[in-house]
This record gives sequence, C-alpha cells and structure tokens, in this order.
Amino acid sequence: MEHPQYITINGIQTQADKAVFNVNNRSFRYGDALFETIRCIHQKPMWFHDHYQRLINAMSLLQMDIRSLPPKTVLEEHISSLIQKNRLFGDVRIRLTVFREDGGLYTPVSNKVQWLIECSALSTSNYELNSKGLLIDIFEGETKALNRFCHYKTANSLLFVLAGLFKQEKGKDDVLIINSNKQIIEGLASNLFWVKNNAFFTPLRSSGCVDGVMRKQIIRILRENNWPVHEVSGTNYDTLLQADELFLSNAIQGIQWVVGLKDKRYFCKLSKEVNRLLINDAVNVLAQSQF
Repeated sequence: MEHPQYITINGIQTQADKAVFNVNNRSFRYGDALFETIRCIHQKPMWFHDHYQRLINAMSLLQMDIRSLPPKTVLEEHISSLIQKNRLFGDVRIRLTVFREDGGLYTPVSNKVQWLIECSALSTSNYELNSKGLLIDIFEGETKALNRFCHYKTANSLLFVLAGLFKQEKGKDDVLIINSNKQIIEGLASNLFWVKNNAFFTPLRSSGCVDGVMRKQIIRILRENNWPVHEVSGTNYDTLLQADELFLSNAIQGIQWVVGLKDKRYFCKLSKEVNRLLINDAVNVLAQSQF
C-alpha cells in the first residue's frame, strides 16, 4: 500500500489529498499570497535565514501581520517533521506559502496570515550540476513591471505562466524574462549570471529581478574567492552573445549552466568551478548546523 503524502497547514499535518481551503481563500481569489521554495539536505532547509527574511520583508511590504507567522525556528521544526512524516530520505523541495486570512473583497478584513508547507523528493543530491547544458530563448510576449513587488515570489505569477507556455511551445529548457525597460533580467524561475573574460556579471535587484537567495550565496562565494563580480542594470541579447558562459541559479537547483541561447553556444568551465565552490559551501553549512 502506498504511503499517503502529508502537508502542514497552520501547524497541523494532514493528508495532501484532503481539502483544506474554501472558495473565500484570498490566495485563490486575489493572489494575496507569498511563497518560498527551499532545498532541504539531510532535513535541513538550506540558508533558511535568508528565505525567512525575504518572506518577512515581503509580508511587511504587503502589510501582512508578521506576528501571526511562527518564528523561524518553529517553521524549521515543522519542515523537518513534515519531511520525516513523508518518509523522504534524500534531498527535498519545500514550498512554504503564506496567505492572508479569508474575508473581504479587495480590501481585507484582517491582515493575519495562515501558512502551508508542502514537500516533494528531489532527484539530485547537494546541488549536482546539470550534465547537459540548457537550451534557452528570450520571452518577449510580456514584460515584468518595475515595482516594489517584483523582488518577491507572489501568487500573482501570470507573466511566468505565459513564459512557461512559450518555453514549452519552443521546446526549450528555460527562457529569459525582460523588464519594462526591455532589459533581460532573469530566467523563468531563476537569476541570471554570465561570464566574460573571467569576470562574472548579474543584473542588479533594481532591474526588477527576484532577490534570489541562491543569487546572494553565489555573489558571496565568488567574492570570498576573489572572483570579480559586477552587478549591472540588466543586459541585452547582444551582450549575452559576447559572453563566454551563461548560467542560471535558484534555491532548488543551485546552478544550471546554459549551452545555448538561440544559435549561440557557450562553455561551462567557470560555471563548473562555481558549482564546486557552492557544493563545498553547502557542506560547511551542514557541518556547522550539527553543533
């Protein structure tokens, strides 16, 4: 008999196939929700402090009641407990969603939040680099607005849904997103890095890209290892054509190197080196957490 899967809703574990929302849910009605996706290794949510802080920052921006969200240590315990409940022994993907309580139309009746944890198994271990480079394209059907919300992961993701459909239509592994200034700023669910003459480049947060947790770790790791890193105001196709390497980063997959953008082909020498440094850093984080 197959083991049932569980989720955690407001601290209570329940079977994943049971209804937990009604039609008044504000995430369903208005996209009034935020989420974080987190990789867990040995049941530990990696760089959880940065995920939690980004969530708190976004909640503050959306005027959600921060006091109604459990403290970081309590959420970590719930994550670990849910992984055990689901009998997941390898690396795990966690989605933590926070949404405003039911009630009201556009204007809420309460700013208190409820929260949901979901988990699923990952097929790779400790940020294993993709063996086959990604083939990507540029999505130009819609642009990402430059506003105070653009750095966070919200339930309003229609731009990325359309970009995902474009990716599927073109048979690509990923697509790049452009902002309202026609600058290329990020991937479908990732931050963008490129390499030119042994220097690394990535769009500034002010360009509208997501304030990625993995982006933050990669910039730190590169600077700790004396690699030049330049944060720039987005980029364009011509600049990427001149790059030696491209890679995408996010909290689940770590680094994914790109072999081709349209007809351009890239190497992955430094991308492999950065990935090696990332894996070493993750091992150190896990070792420190044992004390």
